[in-house]
Amino acid sequence: MKEIVHNPDNLKEEDCLKIVRRAKLVVENSKGELLFVKEDNSMFLIGGHALENETDNETLIREIKEEAGIDFNPQVDKPFVVIKYLTKDYPNVSENTLYITNFYVIKSDELIPNINNLDLTIEEKMYGFRLEYISKDKALDELYKVLEIVTRVKGAVYDTIDAIKIYLDS
Repeated sequence: MKEIVHNPDNLKEEDCLKIVRRAKLVVENSKGELLFVKEDNSMFLIGGHALENETDNETLIREIKEEAGIDFNPQVDKPFVVIKYLTKDYPNVSENTLYITNFYVIKSDELIPNINNLDLTIEEKMYGFRLEYISKDKALDELYKVLEIVTRVKGAVYDTIDAIKIYLDS
């Protein structure tokens, strides 16, 4: 497992009073295509924030239900990459936060979105949320194109690029 740590203020993890966890999923089908979320000129992986006491697998099951509209259990075990951000004075002064995103991978043809059964947030609807499979050999080019225009969730795109690079190199 690879770990990427962003820590410009040289904090220790124990300096962070707040921890925000996310679980993201690289889905590859038998055609060599990867599943991406696209919205508001952005592109990233399916998944999201873990609720309190929720395991990563439970987070992914819930997020897949919300974002793909299907009941699907990816049965993930170990992340292939973890990206951490240690942020000083965020979201409030004297409140340091540790953001941990665990990235998992599955190979499956069973994750076929049901657009009639999505449970999207108002923001996801507003920004034109959709899922799209993109061939592995075009994925990084598409992500780099997005970086040229995206403003709202640039960090998520950078993290997606890092995860996809590591996945494709493995």
